[in-house]
Amino acid sequence: MSLSAEQKKYIDQNSNTLSPGELADKLQIDRKLVSQYLQIRSPNLHHRKQRLFNLILFSIPILFFLLLEGLLQLLGYGGNLDLFVDAPKDFPQYKMANQKVARRFFSRQIAVPSPPIDLFLKEKPPDGYRIFVIGGSTAAGYPYAANLMFSRILQQRLSDVFPERRIEVINLAMSAINSYALLDFTDEMLQNRPDLILIYAGHNEFYGALGVASAESIGKFRPLVLLYLKLNDLKSFLLLRDVVGQLGSFAARIFGKASLQDPTATLMERLVADQNILYKSGIYERGKRQFRENLEAIYRKAKSERIPVVLSELVSNVHDQEPFISLKAGDWPPAAEVYRSAQEYERQGDILQAREKYYLAKDLDALRFRASEEFNELIRELGNIYQLPVVPMKSFFEKSSVNGFIGNDLMLEHLHPNIDGYFLMAEAFFETLRQNGFIEGQWDSSRIKSPEYYRSHWGYTEVDSLLGQLRIKVLRGGWPFQPRTVPNKTLSEYRPRSKADSLAVQVWNSTNYTLERAHVELAEHYERKNDFWRAFLEYRALICLTPFNLSPYLRAADARLKMQDLAGALPLLQESLTIEETVFAHKWIGQIFLTQNRPKDALFHLEKAYQNSPTDLQLLYNLSGAYALDSQFKKSRAMLDRLLSLAPNFPDADILQAQLEKALK
Repeated sequence: MSLSAEQKKYIDQNSNTLSPGELADKLQIDRKLVSQYLQIRSPNLHHRKQRLFNLILFSIPILFFLLLEGLLQLLGYGGNLDLFVDAPKDFPQYKMANQKVARRFFSRQIAVPSPPIDLFLKEKPPDGYRIFVIGGSTAAGYPYAANLMFSRILQQRLSDVFPERRIEVINLAMSAINSYALLDFTDEMLQNRPDLILIYAGHNEFYGALGVASAESIGKFRPLVLLYLKLNDLKSFLLLRDVVGQLGSFAARIFGKASLQDPTATLMERLVADQNILYKSGIYERGKRQFRENLEAIYRKAKSERIPVVLSELVSNVHDQEPFISLKAGDWPPAAEVYRSAQEYERQGDILQAREKYYLAKDLDALRFRASEEFNELIRELGNIYQLPVVPMKSFFEKSSVNGFIGNDLMLEHLHPNIDGYFLMAEAFFETLRQNGFIEGQWDSSRIKSPEYYRSHWGYTEVDSLLGQLRIKVLRGGWPFQPRTVPNKTLSEYRPRSKADSLAVQVWNSTNYTLERAHVELAEHYERKNDFWRAFLEYRALICLTPFNLSPYLRAADARLKMQDLAGALPLLQESLTIEETVFAHKWIGQIFLTQNRPKDALFHLEKAYQNSPTDLQLLYNLSGAYALDSQFKKSRAMLDRLLSLAPNFPDADILQAQLEKALK
């Protein structure tokens, strides 16, 4: 006899509360049948319960993770690390690079680098041409401020050649990042509809964040680094990363190791984990391979969106920078020995041999702050394989250097260009874009001004140069230019020699005193001395430093007006109108056009000014005169009557009145 389905169901429902005997009595069946069924049923029931238990156990960490992630998202942990954010509220139509985006790559540093502030339109106009620049500190213009980045100079040069186009050159470069960061930025760049991507990178490949020899590294296995960058999108991962980073810093302090957050050390010093990277060694080759694979990945992403990429050769100081660390690498001689032989060849006049040895000495330097020539070979190789234009930066610098040796005439220390060098970089990129027919196939050569023109008319002053020099002094005051045991006393021993110098020191020392304020203070200092030309130069520097800020355009124009230089003030006033329309600009543009006998052009601007300033006496007088010159005598008379009602004795009003009466007869 076997159990029916109804009997089995009853047993299943009541087996937890009734014994086998009680179940048998209730069902009026043999107890053995109940016991046999329960024995068969128990393993299956246990198995189902075990699966349910395992599912619950497995779900607990997932549920915890989801709740933690949701809570951290709600609290905004770690802040917004998107590459692009909305510009300040005064510029609602614009985006800019997120000043905190470097937190993606630096988990152990208190102070991290930030990209330049280059605004670009949220909605790209039909006539727009958008260029993104990516790279490290050289691409970012270090040690100078944004007004001396090669990208700012390049943008002005391109805008002058193509005045009918809206040229945007957005610089996303930062100190101490390498090709991992550039690859990480690529998708977000492409989402913002660039027309071209310019890359100047390679010097930071070993010590830049996530590099194979960086203190900000998670290992040398590239797929792991790429996974790490993907996981940075999760707030819970950022929390875990920060906790691990803090524990690492704590352990370093406990065991007496140099802190990654040491405020007396430069960022360059804090990021070096492995000082000795021998030429052609395993770690050297890994760094090279990492660079190549990341550049290729950037190219593939850009190609999928049909966005061209331009690479650039790298330059550094080979003539006047001795190798930092000289070690014997395999069959290669020590770097210092090769450097001395280069100097000897140069003394003997053997320029070709000297050149070869200077570059080899740089390549053999075990401290990898300067990219080896194999990186340039790799860049040129990628250009050939993928048909990418390559900026011949080396030849530009060598042609501008004594005997073709790149040294202190264009470099500030081991690899950062001086002001002449940054203008040369802009020229090299400009010529490469021109030769490859970017923007338009044929460029109007009549609009191309010489590099010397921009060098002499650009917006920078003594305070910019001095601030850059001060940064380099601080850099040279620390390792590797000085032994690690020698404290950096640059600032304590530095004595300013001029007002501009003291302002540069103040900018460096204070987080609240900016370079912008220094330029304004200097300009006002010169204005009090009636030195309006030098005041103008400070405001012009501000324009190049903060091109979306209205004030320096108006103040620069005002300085030119005080010099009676109407022609010099006009373009500044006109440019200010592209940022914001003001009574001051319209009024003075109208007045300048009147002096040029252009009454119709003058009326357009004077009427604009009058709408917002109907009681400005000089404006009323100019409007009356403009109407008269345009043969609108009744309007001229009405405007003059209004002027006389407010100021009966306004200078020269009687002369204009007599002329009008004669014209109206």
